[in-house]
Amino acid sequence: MTFPEDISRQIKNVLRLKLKTDAVIVLDNSGWEYLVQLTGAKGQTVIGEITGKQIGRPEPQVGLRLCYSLTRREKMETILQKATEIGVTSFQPYISSRSLVQDGRQNSARQERLNAIMREAAEQSMRSKLPVLTPVLTYEEMLAAAKDCAVKLVAWESTAIVSQVCPEMLRVAENGKPEIALLIGPEGGFSSDEVKLAEKYGFQQISLGTNILRMETACIAGCAIIRHLCR
Repeated sequence: MTFPEDISRQIKNVLRLKLKTDAVIVLDNSGWEYLVQLTGAKGQTVIGEITGKQIGRPEPQVGLRLCYSLTRREKMETILQKATEIGVTSFQPYISSRSLVQDGRQNSARQERLNAIMREAAEQSMRSKLPVLTPVLTYEEMLAAAKDCAVKLVAWESTAIVSQVCPEMLRVAENGKPEIALLIGPEGGFSSDEVKLAEKYGFQQISLGTNILRMETACIAGCAIIRHLCR
């Protein structure tokens, strides 16, 4: 197989692997992983030979969809990176009344940058499949798009502390491929009307604890809690 130039640079300059000596594991995003013996270089690209194939690490039986408000570039990249490592299976960005960024258009270079962040995070955590990043939706479009999720949770700072997420909230049907949707608000939080609208679409209020978290921290903490309680 032939590695792309960016991966070839990583192999040679970052990982400092030795051609004709070292081997790497390659993932194909379908659940398989391949042992590839590095055999040499062709121009700026590294080439190798597949010497083995096996099933990769299994993905969680219950999917986790993170619905997060569109925000500044640095925060969004942090959310995608850390949540991918934790085990989010799909990302759904949206725009609500208090979202810091109100323009959901993405150019191809920006989209490729976000895809690269998720890919590298998946490689870091040895995931056999990449999460899916869906196009930006309006707030109500995002709520409607979660209609097939088995469990829908909205984290709100005004929710009673006694409503902290617990295993009983995460029980899902065993048939099919169940999915949990976690909805995190923007930096300015949700309005009470937006929470009521989420409840109208079947979302249940939860608390992430006594402390008020930053938006990106809430995304990471909420996903980690759910992944711990529901694998």
